[in-house]
Amino acid sequence: MDATSSRTVLGPLEPIGLGTPDAESAESYVWRLADVHGVPRQTLHKFINSHGPEIYRNLRGQLPRLDGPTLQAATYMRRVADLVGRPDVYSLGLGWLAGLVRAQHVLRGNRAWCSDCIAEMRIVRTRYAPLAWSLASVSHCARHSTRLLDHCLSCGGESSIRRVGHEDWGRCASCGHPQAMAAPEADVAPSMLEAAVLEQMGLLVSTIVPSNVELVRPTFSEMVTSLHRQGHRVNPGAMARRMGVSKGTVSSLMSGHAQPGIDLLLRLSTAYGVELPDLLLKRGAKEAWLTRSKRHDLIVWPARTKPRIDWGSAQQGLDLHLAAEAALPVAQVARRLGVDARHLATRRPDRAAALTQRYQEGVGRKRRAEGEQMLALLQAADDGVSQRAVARSVGTSRRRRRFREAWRSMTSA
Repeated sequence: MDATSSRTVLGPLEPIGLGTPDAESAESYVWRLADVHGVPRQTLHKFINSHGPEIYRNLRGQLPRLDGPTLQAATYMRRVADLVGRPDVYSLGLGWLAGLVRAQHVLRGNRAWCSDCIAEMRIVRTRYAPLAWSLASVSHCARHSTRLLDHCLSCGGESSIRRVGHEDWGRCASCGHPQAMAAPEADVAPSMLEAAVLEQMGLLVSTIVPSNVELVRPTFSEMVTSLHRQGHRVNPGAMARRMGVSKGTVSSLMSGHAQPGIDLLLRLSTAYGVELPDLLLKRGAKEAWLTRSKRHDLIVWPARTKPRIDWGSAQQGLDLHLAAEAALPVAQVARRLGVDARHLATRRPDRAAALTQRYQEGVGRKRRAEGEQMLALLQAADDGVSQRAVARSVGTSRRRRRFREAWRSMTSA
């Protein structure tokens, strides 16, 4: 692949499950595309990113999230669709929803999977990850109705969705335990609410949107007006009870002071039996986007409440982490304690500052030790050898910061 050639395009690759609830994610498609061309994922990302105006500024670290409803993801998938010569590839992921919904809390932070699906994929030798597995609101598999797993059953480890590097697909990245092994509680059937959410998100995932069509989302007040025309009781009190939110939330949405995210739109669609894609997209005239019949039972959501935090237990957890040998960042400690990192820094600023200081000191010690080790390796190498040969002899890359610092220190001495 030559990024400087305007004629160079990627080979056509058919997306899996397009137009169905099992549609693969955009990240899965690019992953398979890299396997077809025999290059690392990061190399393919850099090629696509440089084949025209730069979309992402830095691709040296974590790979970009292509499934979120962001403008960058939409632009990136439109370019991928042009390079492979398949316009329908643009519909993979949720990038086409950029500007229509908020990107926050839509996707999972760690990988999730269905053990039954992975077992079937191993038999037919087809590897891909459905987009539904990446959605934070989806807890069950659409095909098997089994609960998705998000941790290894052997070591309990979680795999980041942003992980870079070679992985044995279908196995834990830490211990190698096969992910096709089902958990004892994996056969728990979804509740009526979970089944309705799964159906609505399946309808959203299966939506195919042309890349050359500009989407317009109805406002929340337009949605409510159309529901009223369909004969639904949509006064603020009844709507708030059905959606499990406060009247103030409904009032803010109606006035346009707040924009509903996926969570509130899911509550609205399941409470009134309206298909979620029709709430998000304005299709046709005469409010035809709210005339379809409902598929699932109407859902009355439980009241949305903020979880109470036991700050006494959180304080004990903070003290244990401060006394532990391993120093962790505040965000990771807060995640283990089940609180928000910003909330923790506000309520316990002294403990948060102490955790940050311990972590920074630990990182500094580790970097100094690595630098001293690298310097010792360089000093033991033969004199007069090129920088590239020395880096190869000590088993590292000459582009690594530790190597450059040690080399600068050795040559300036």
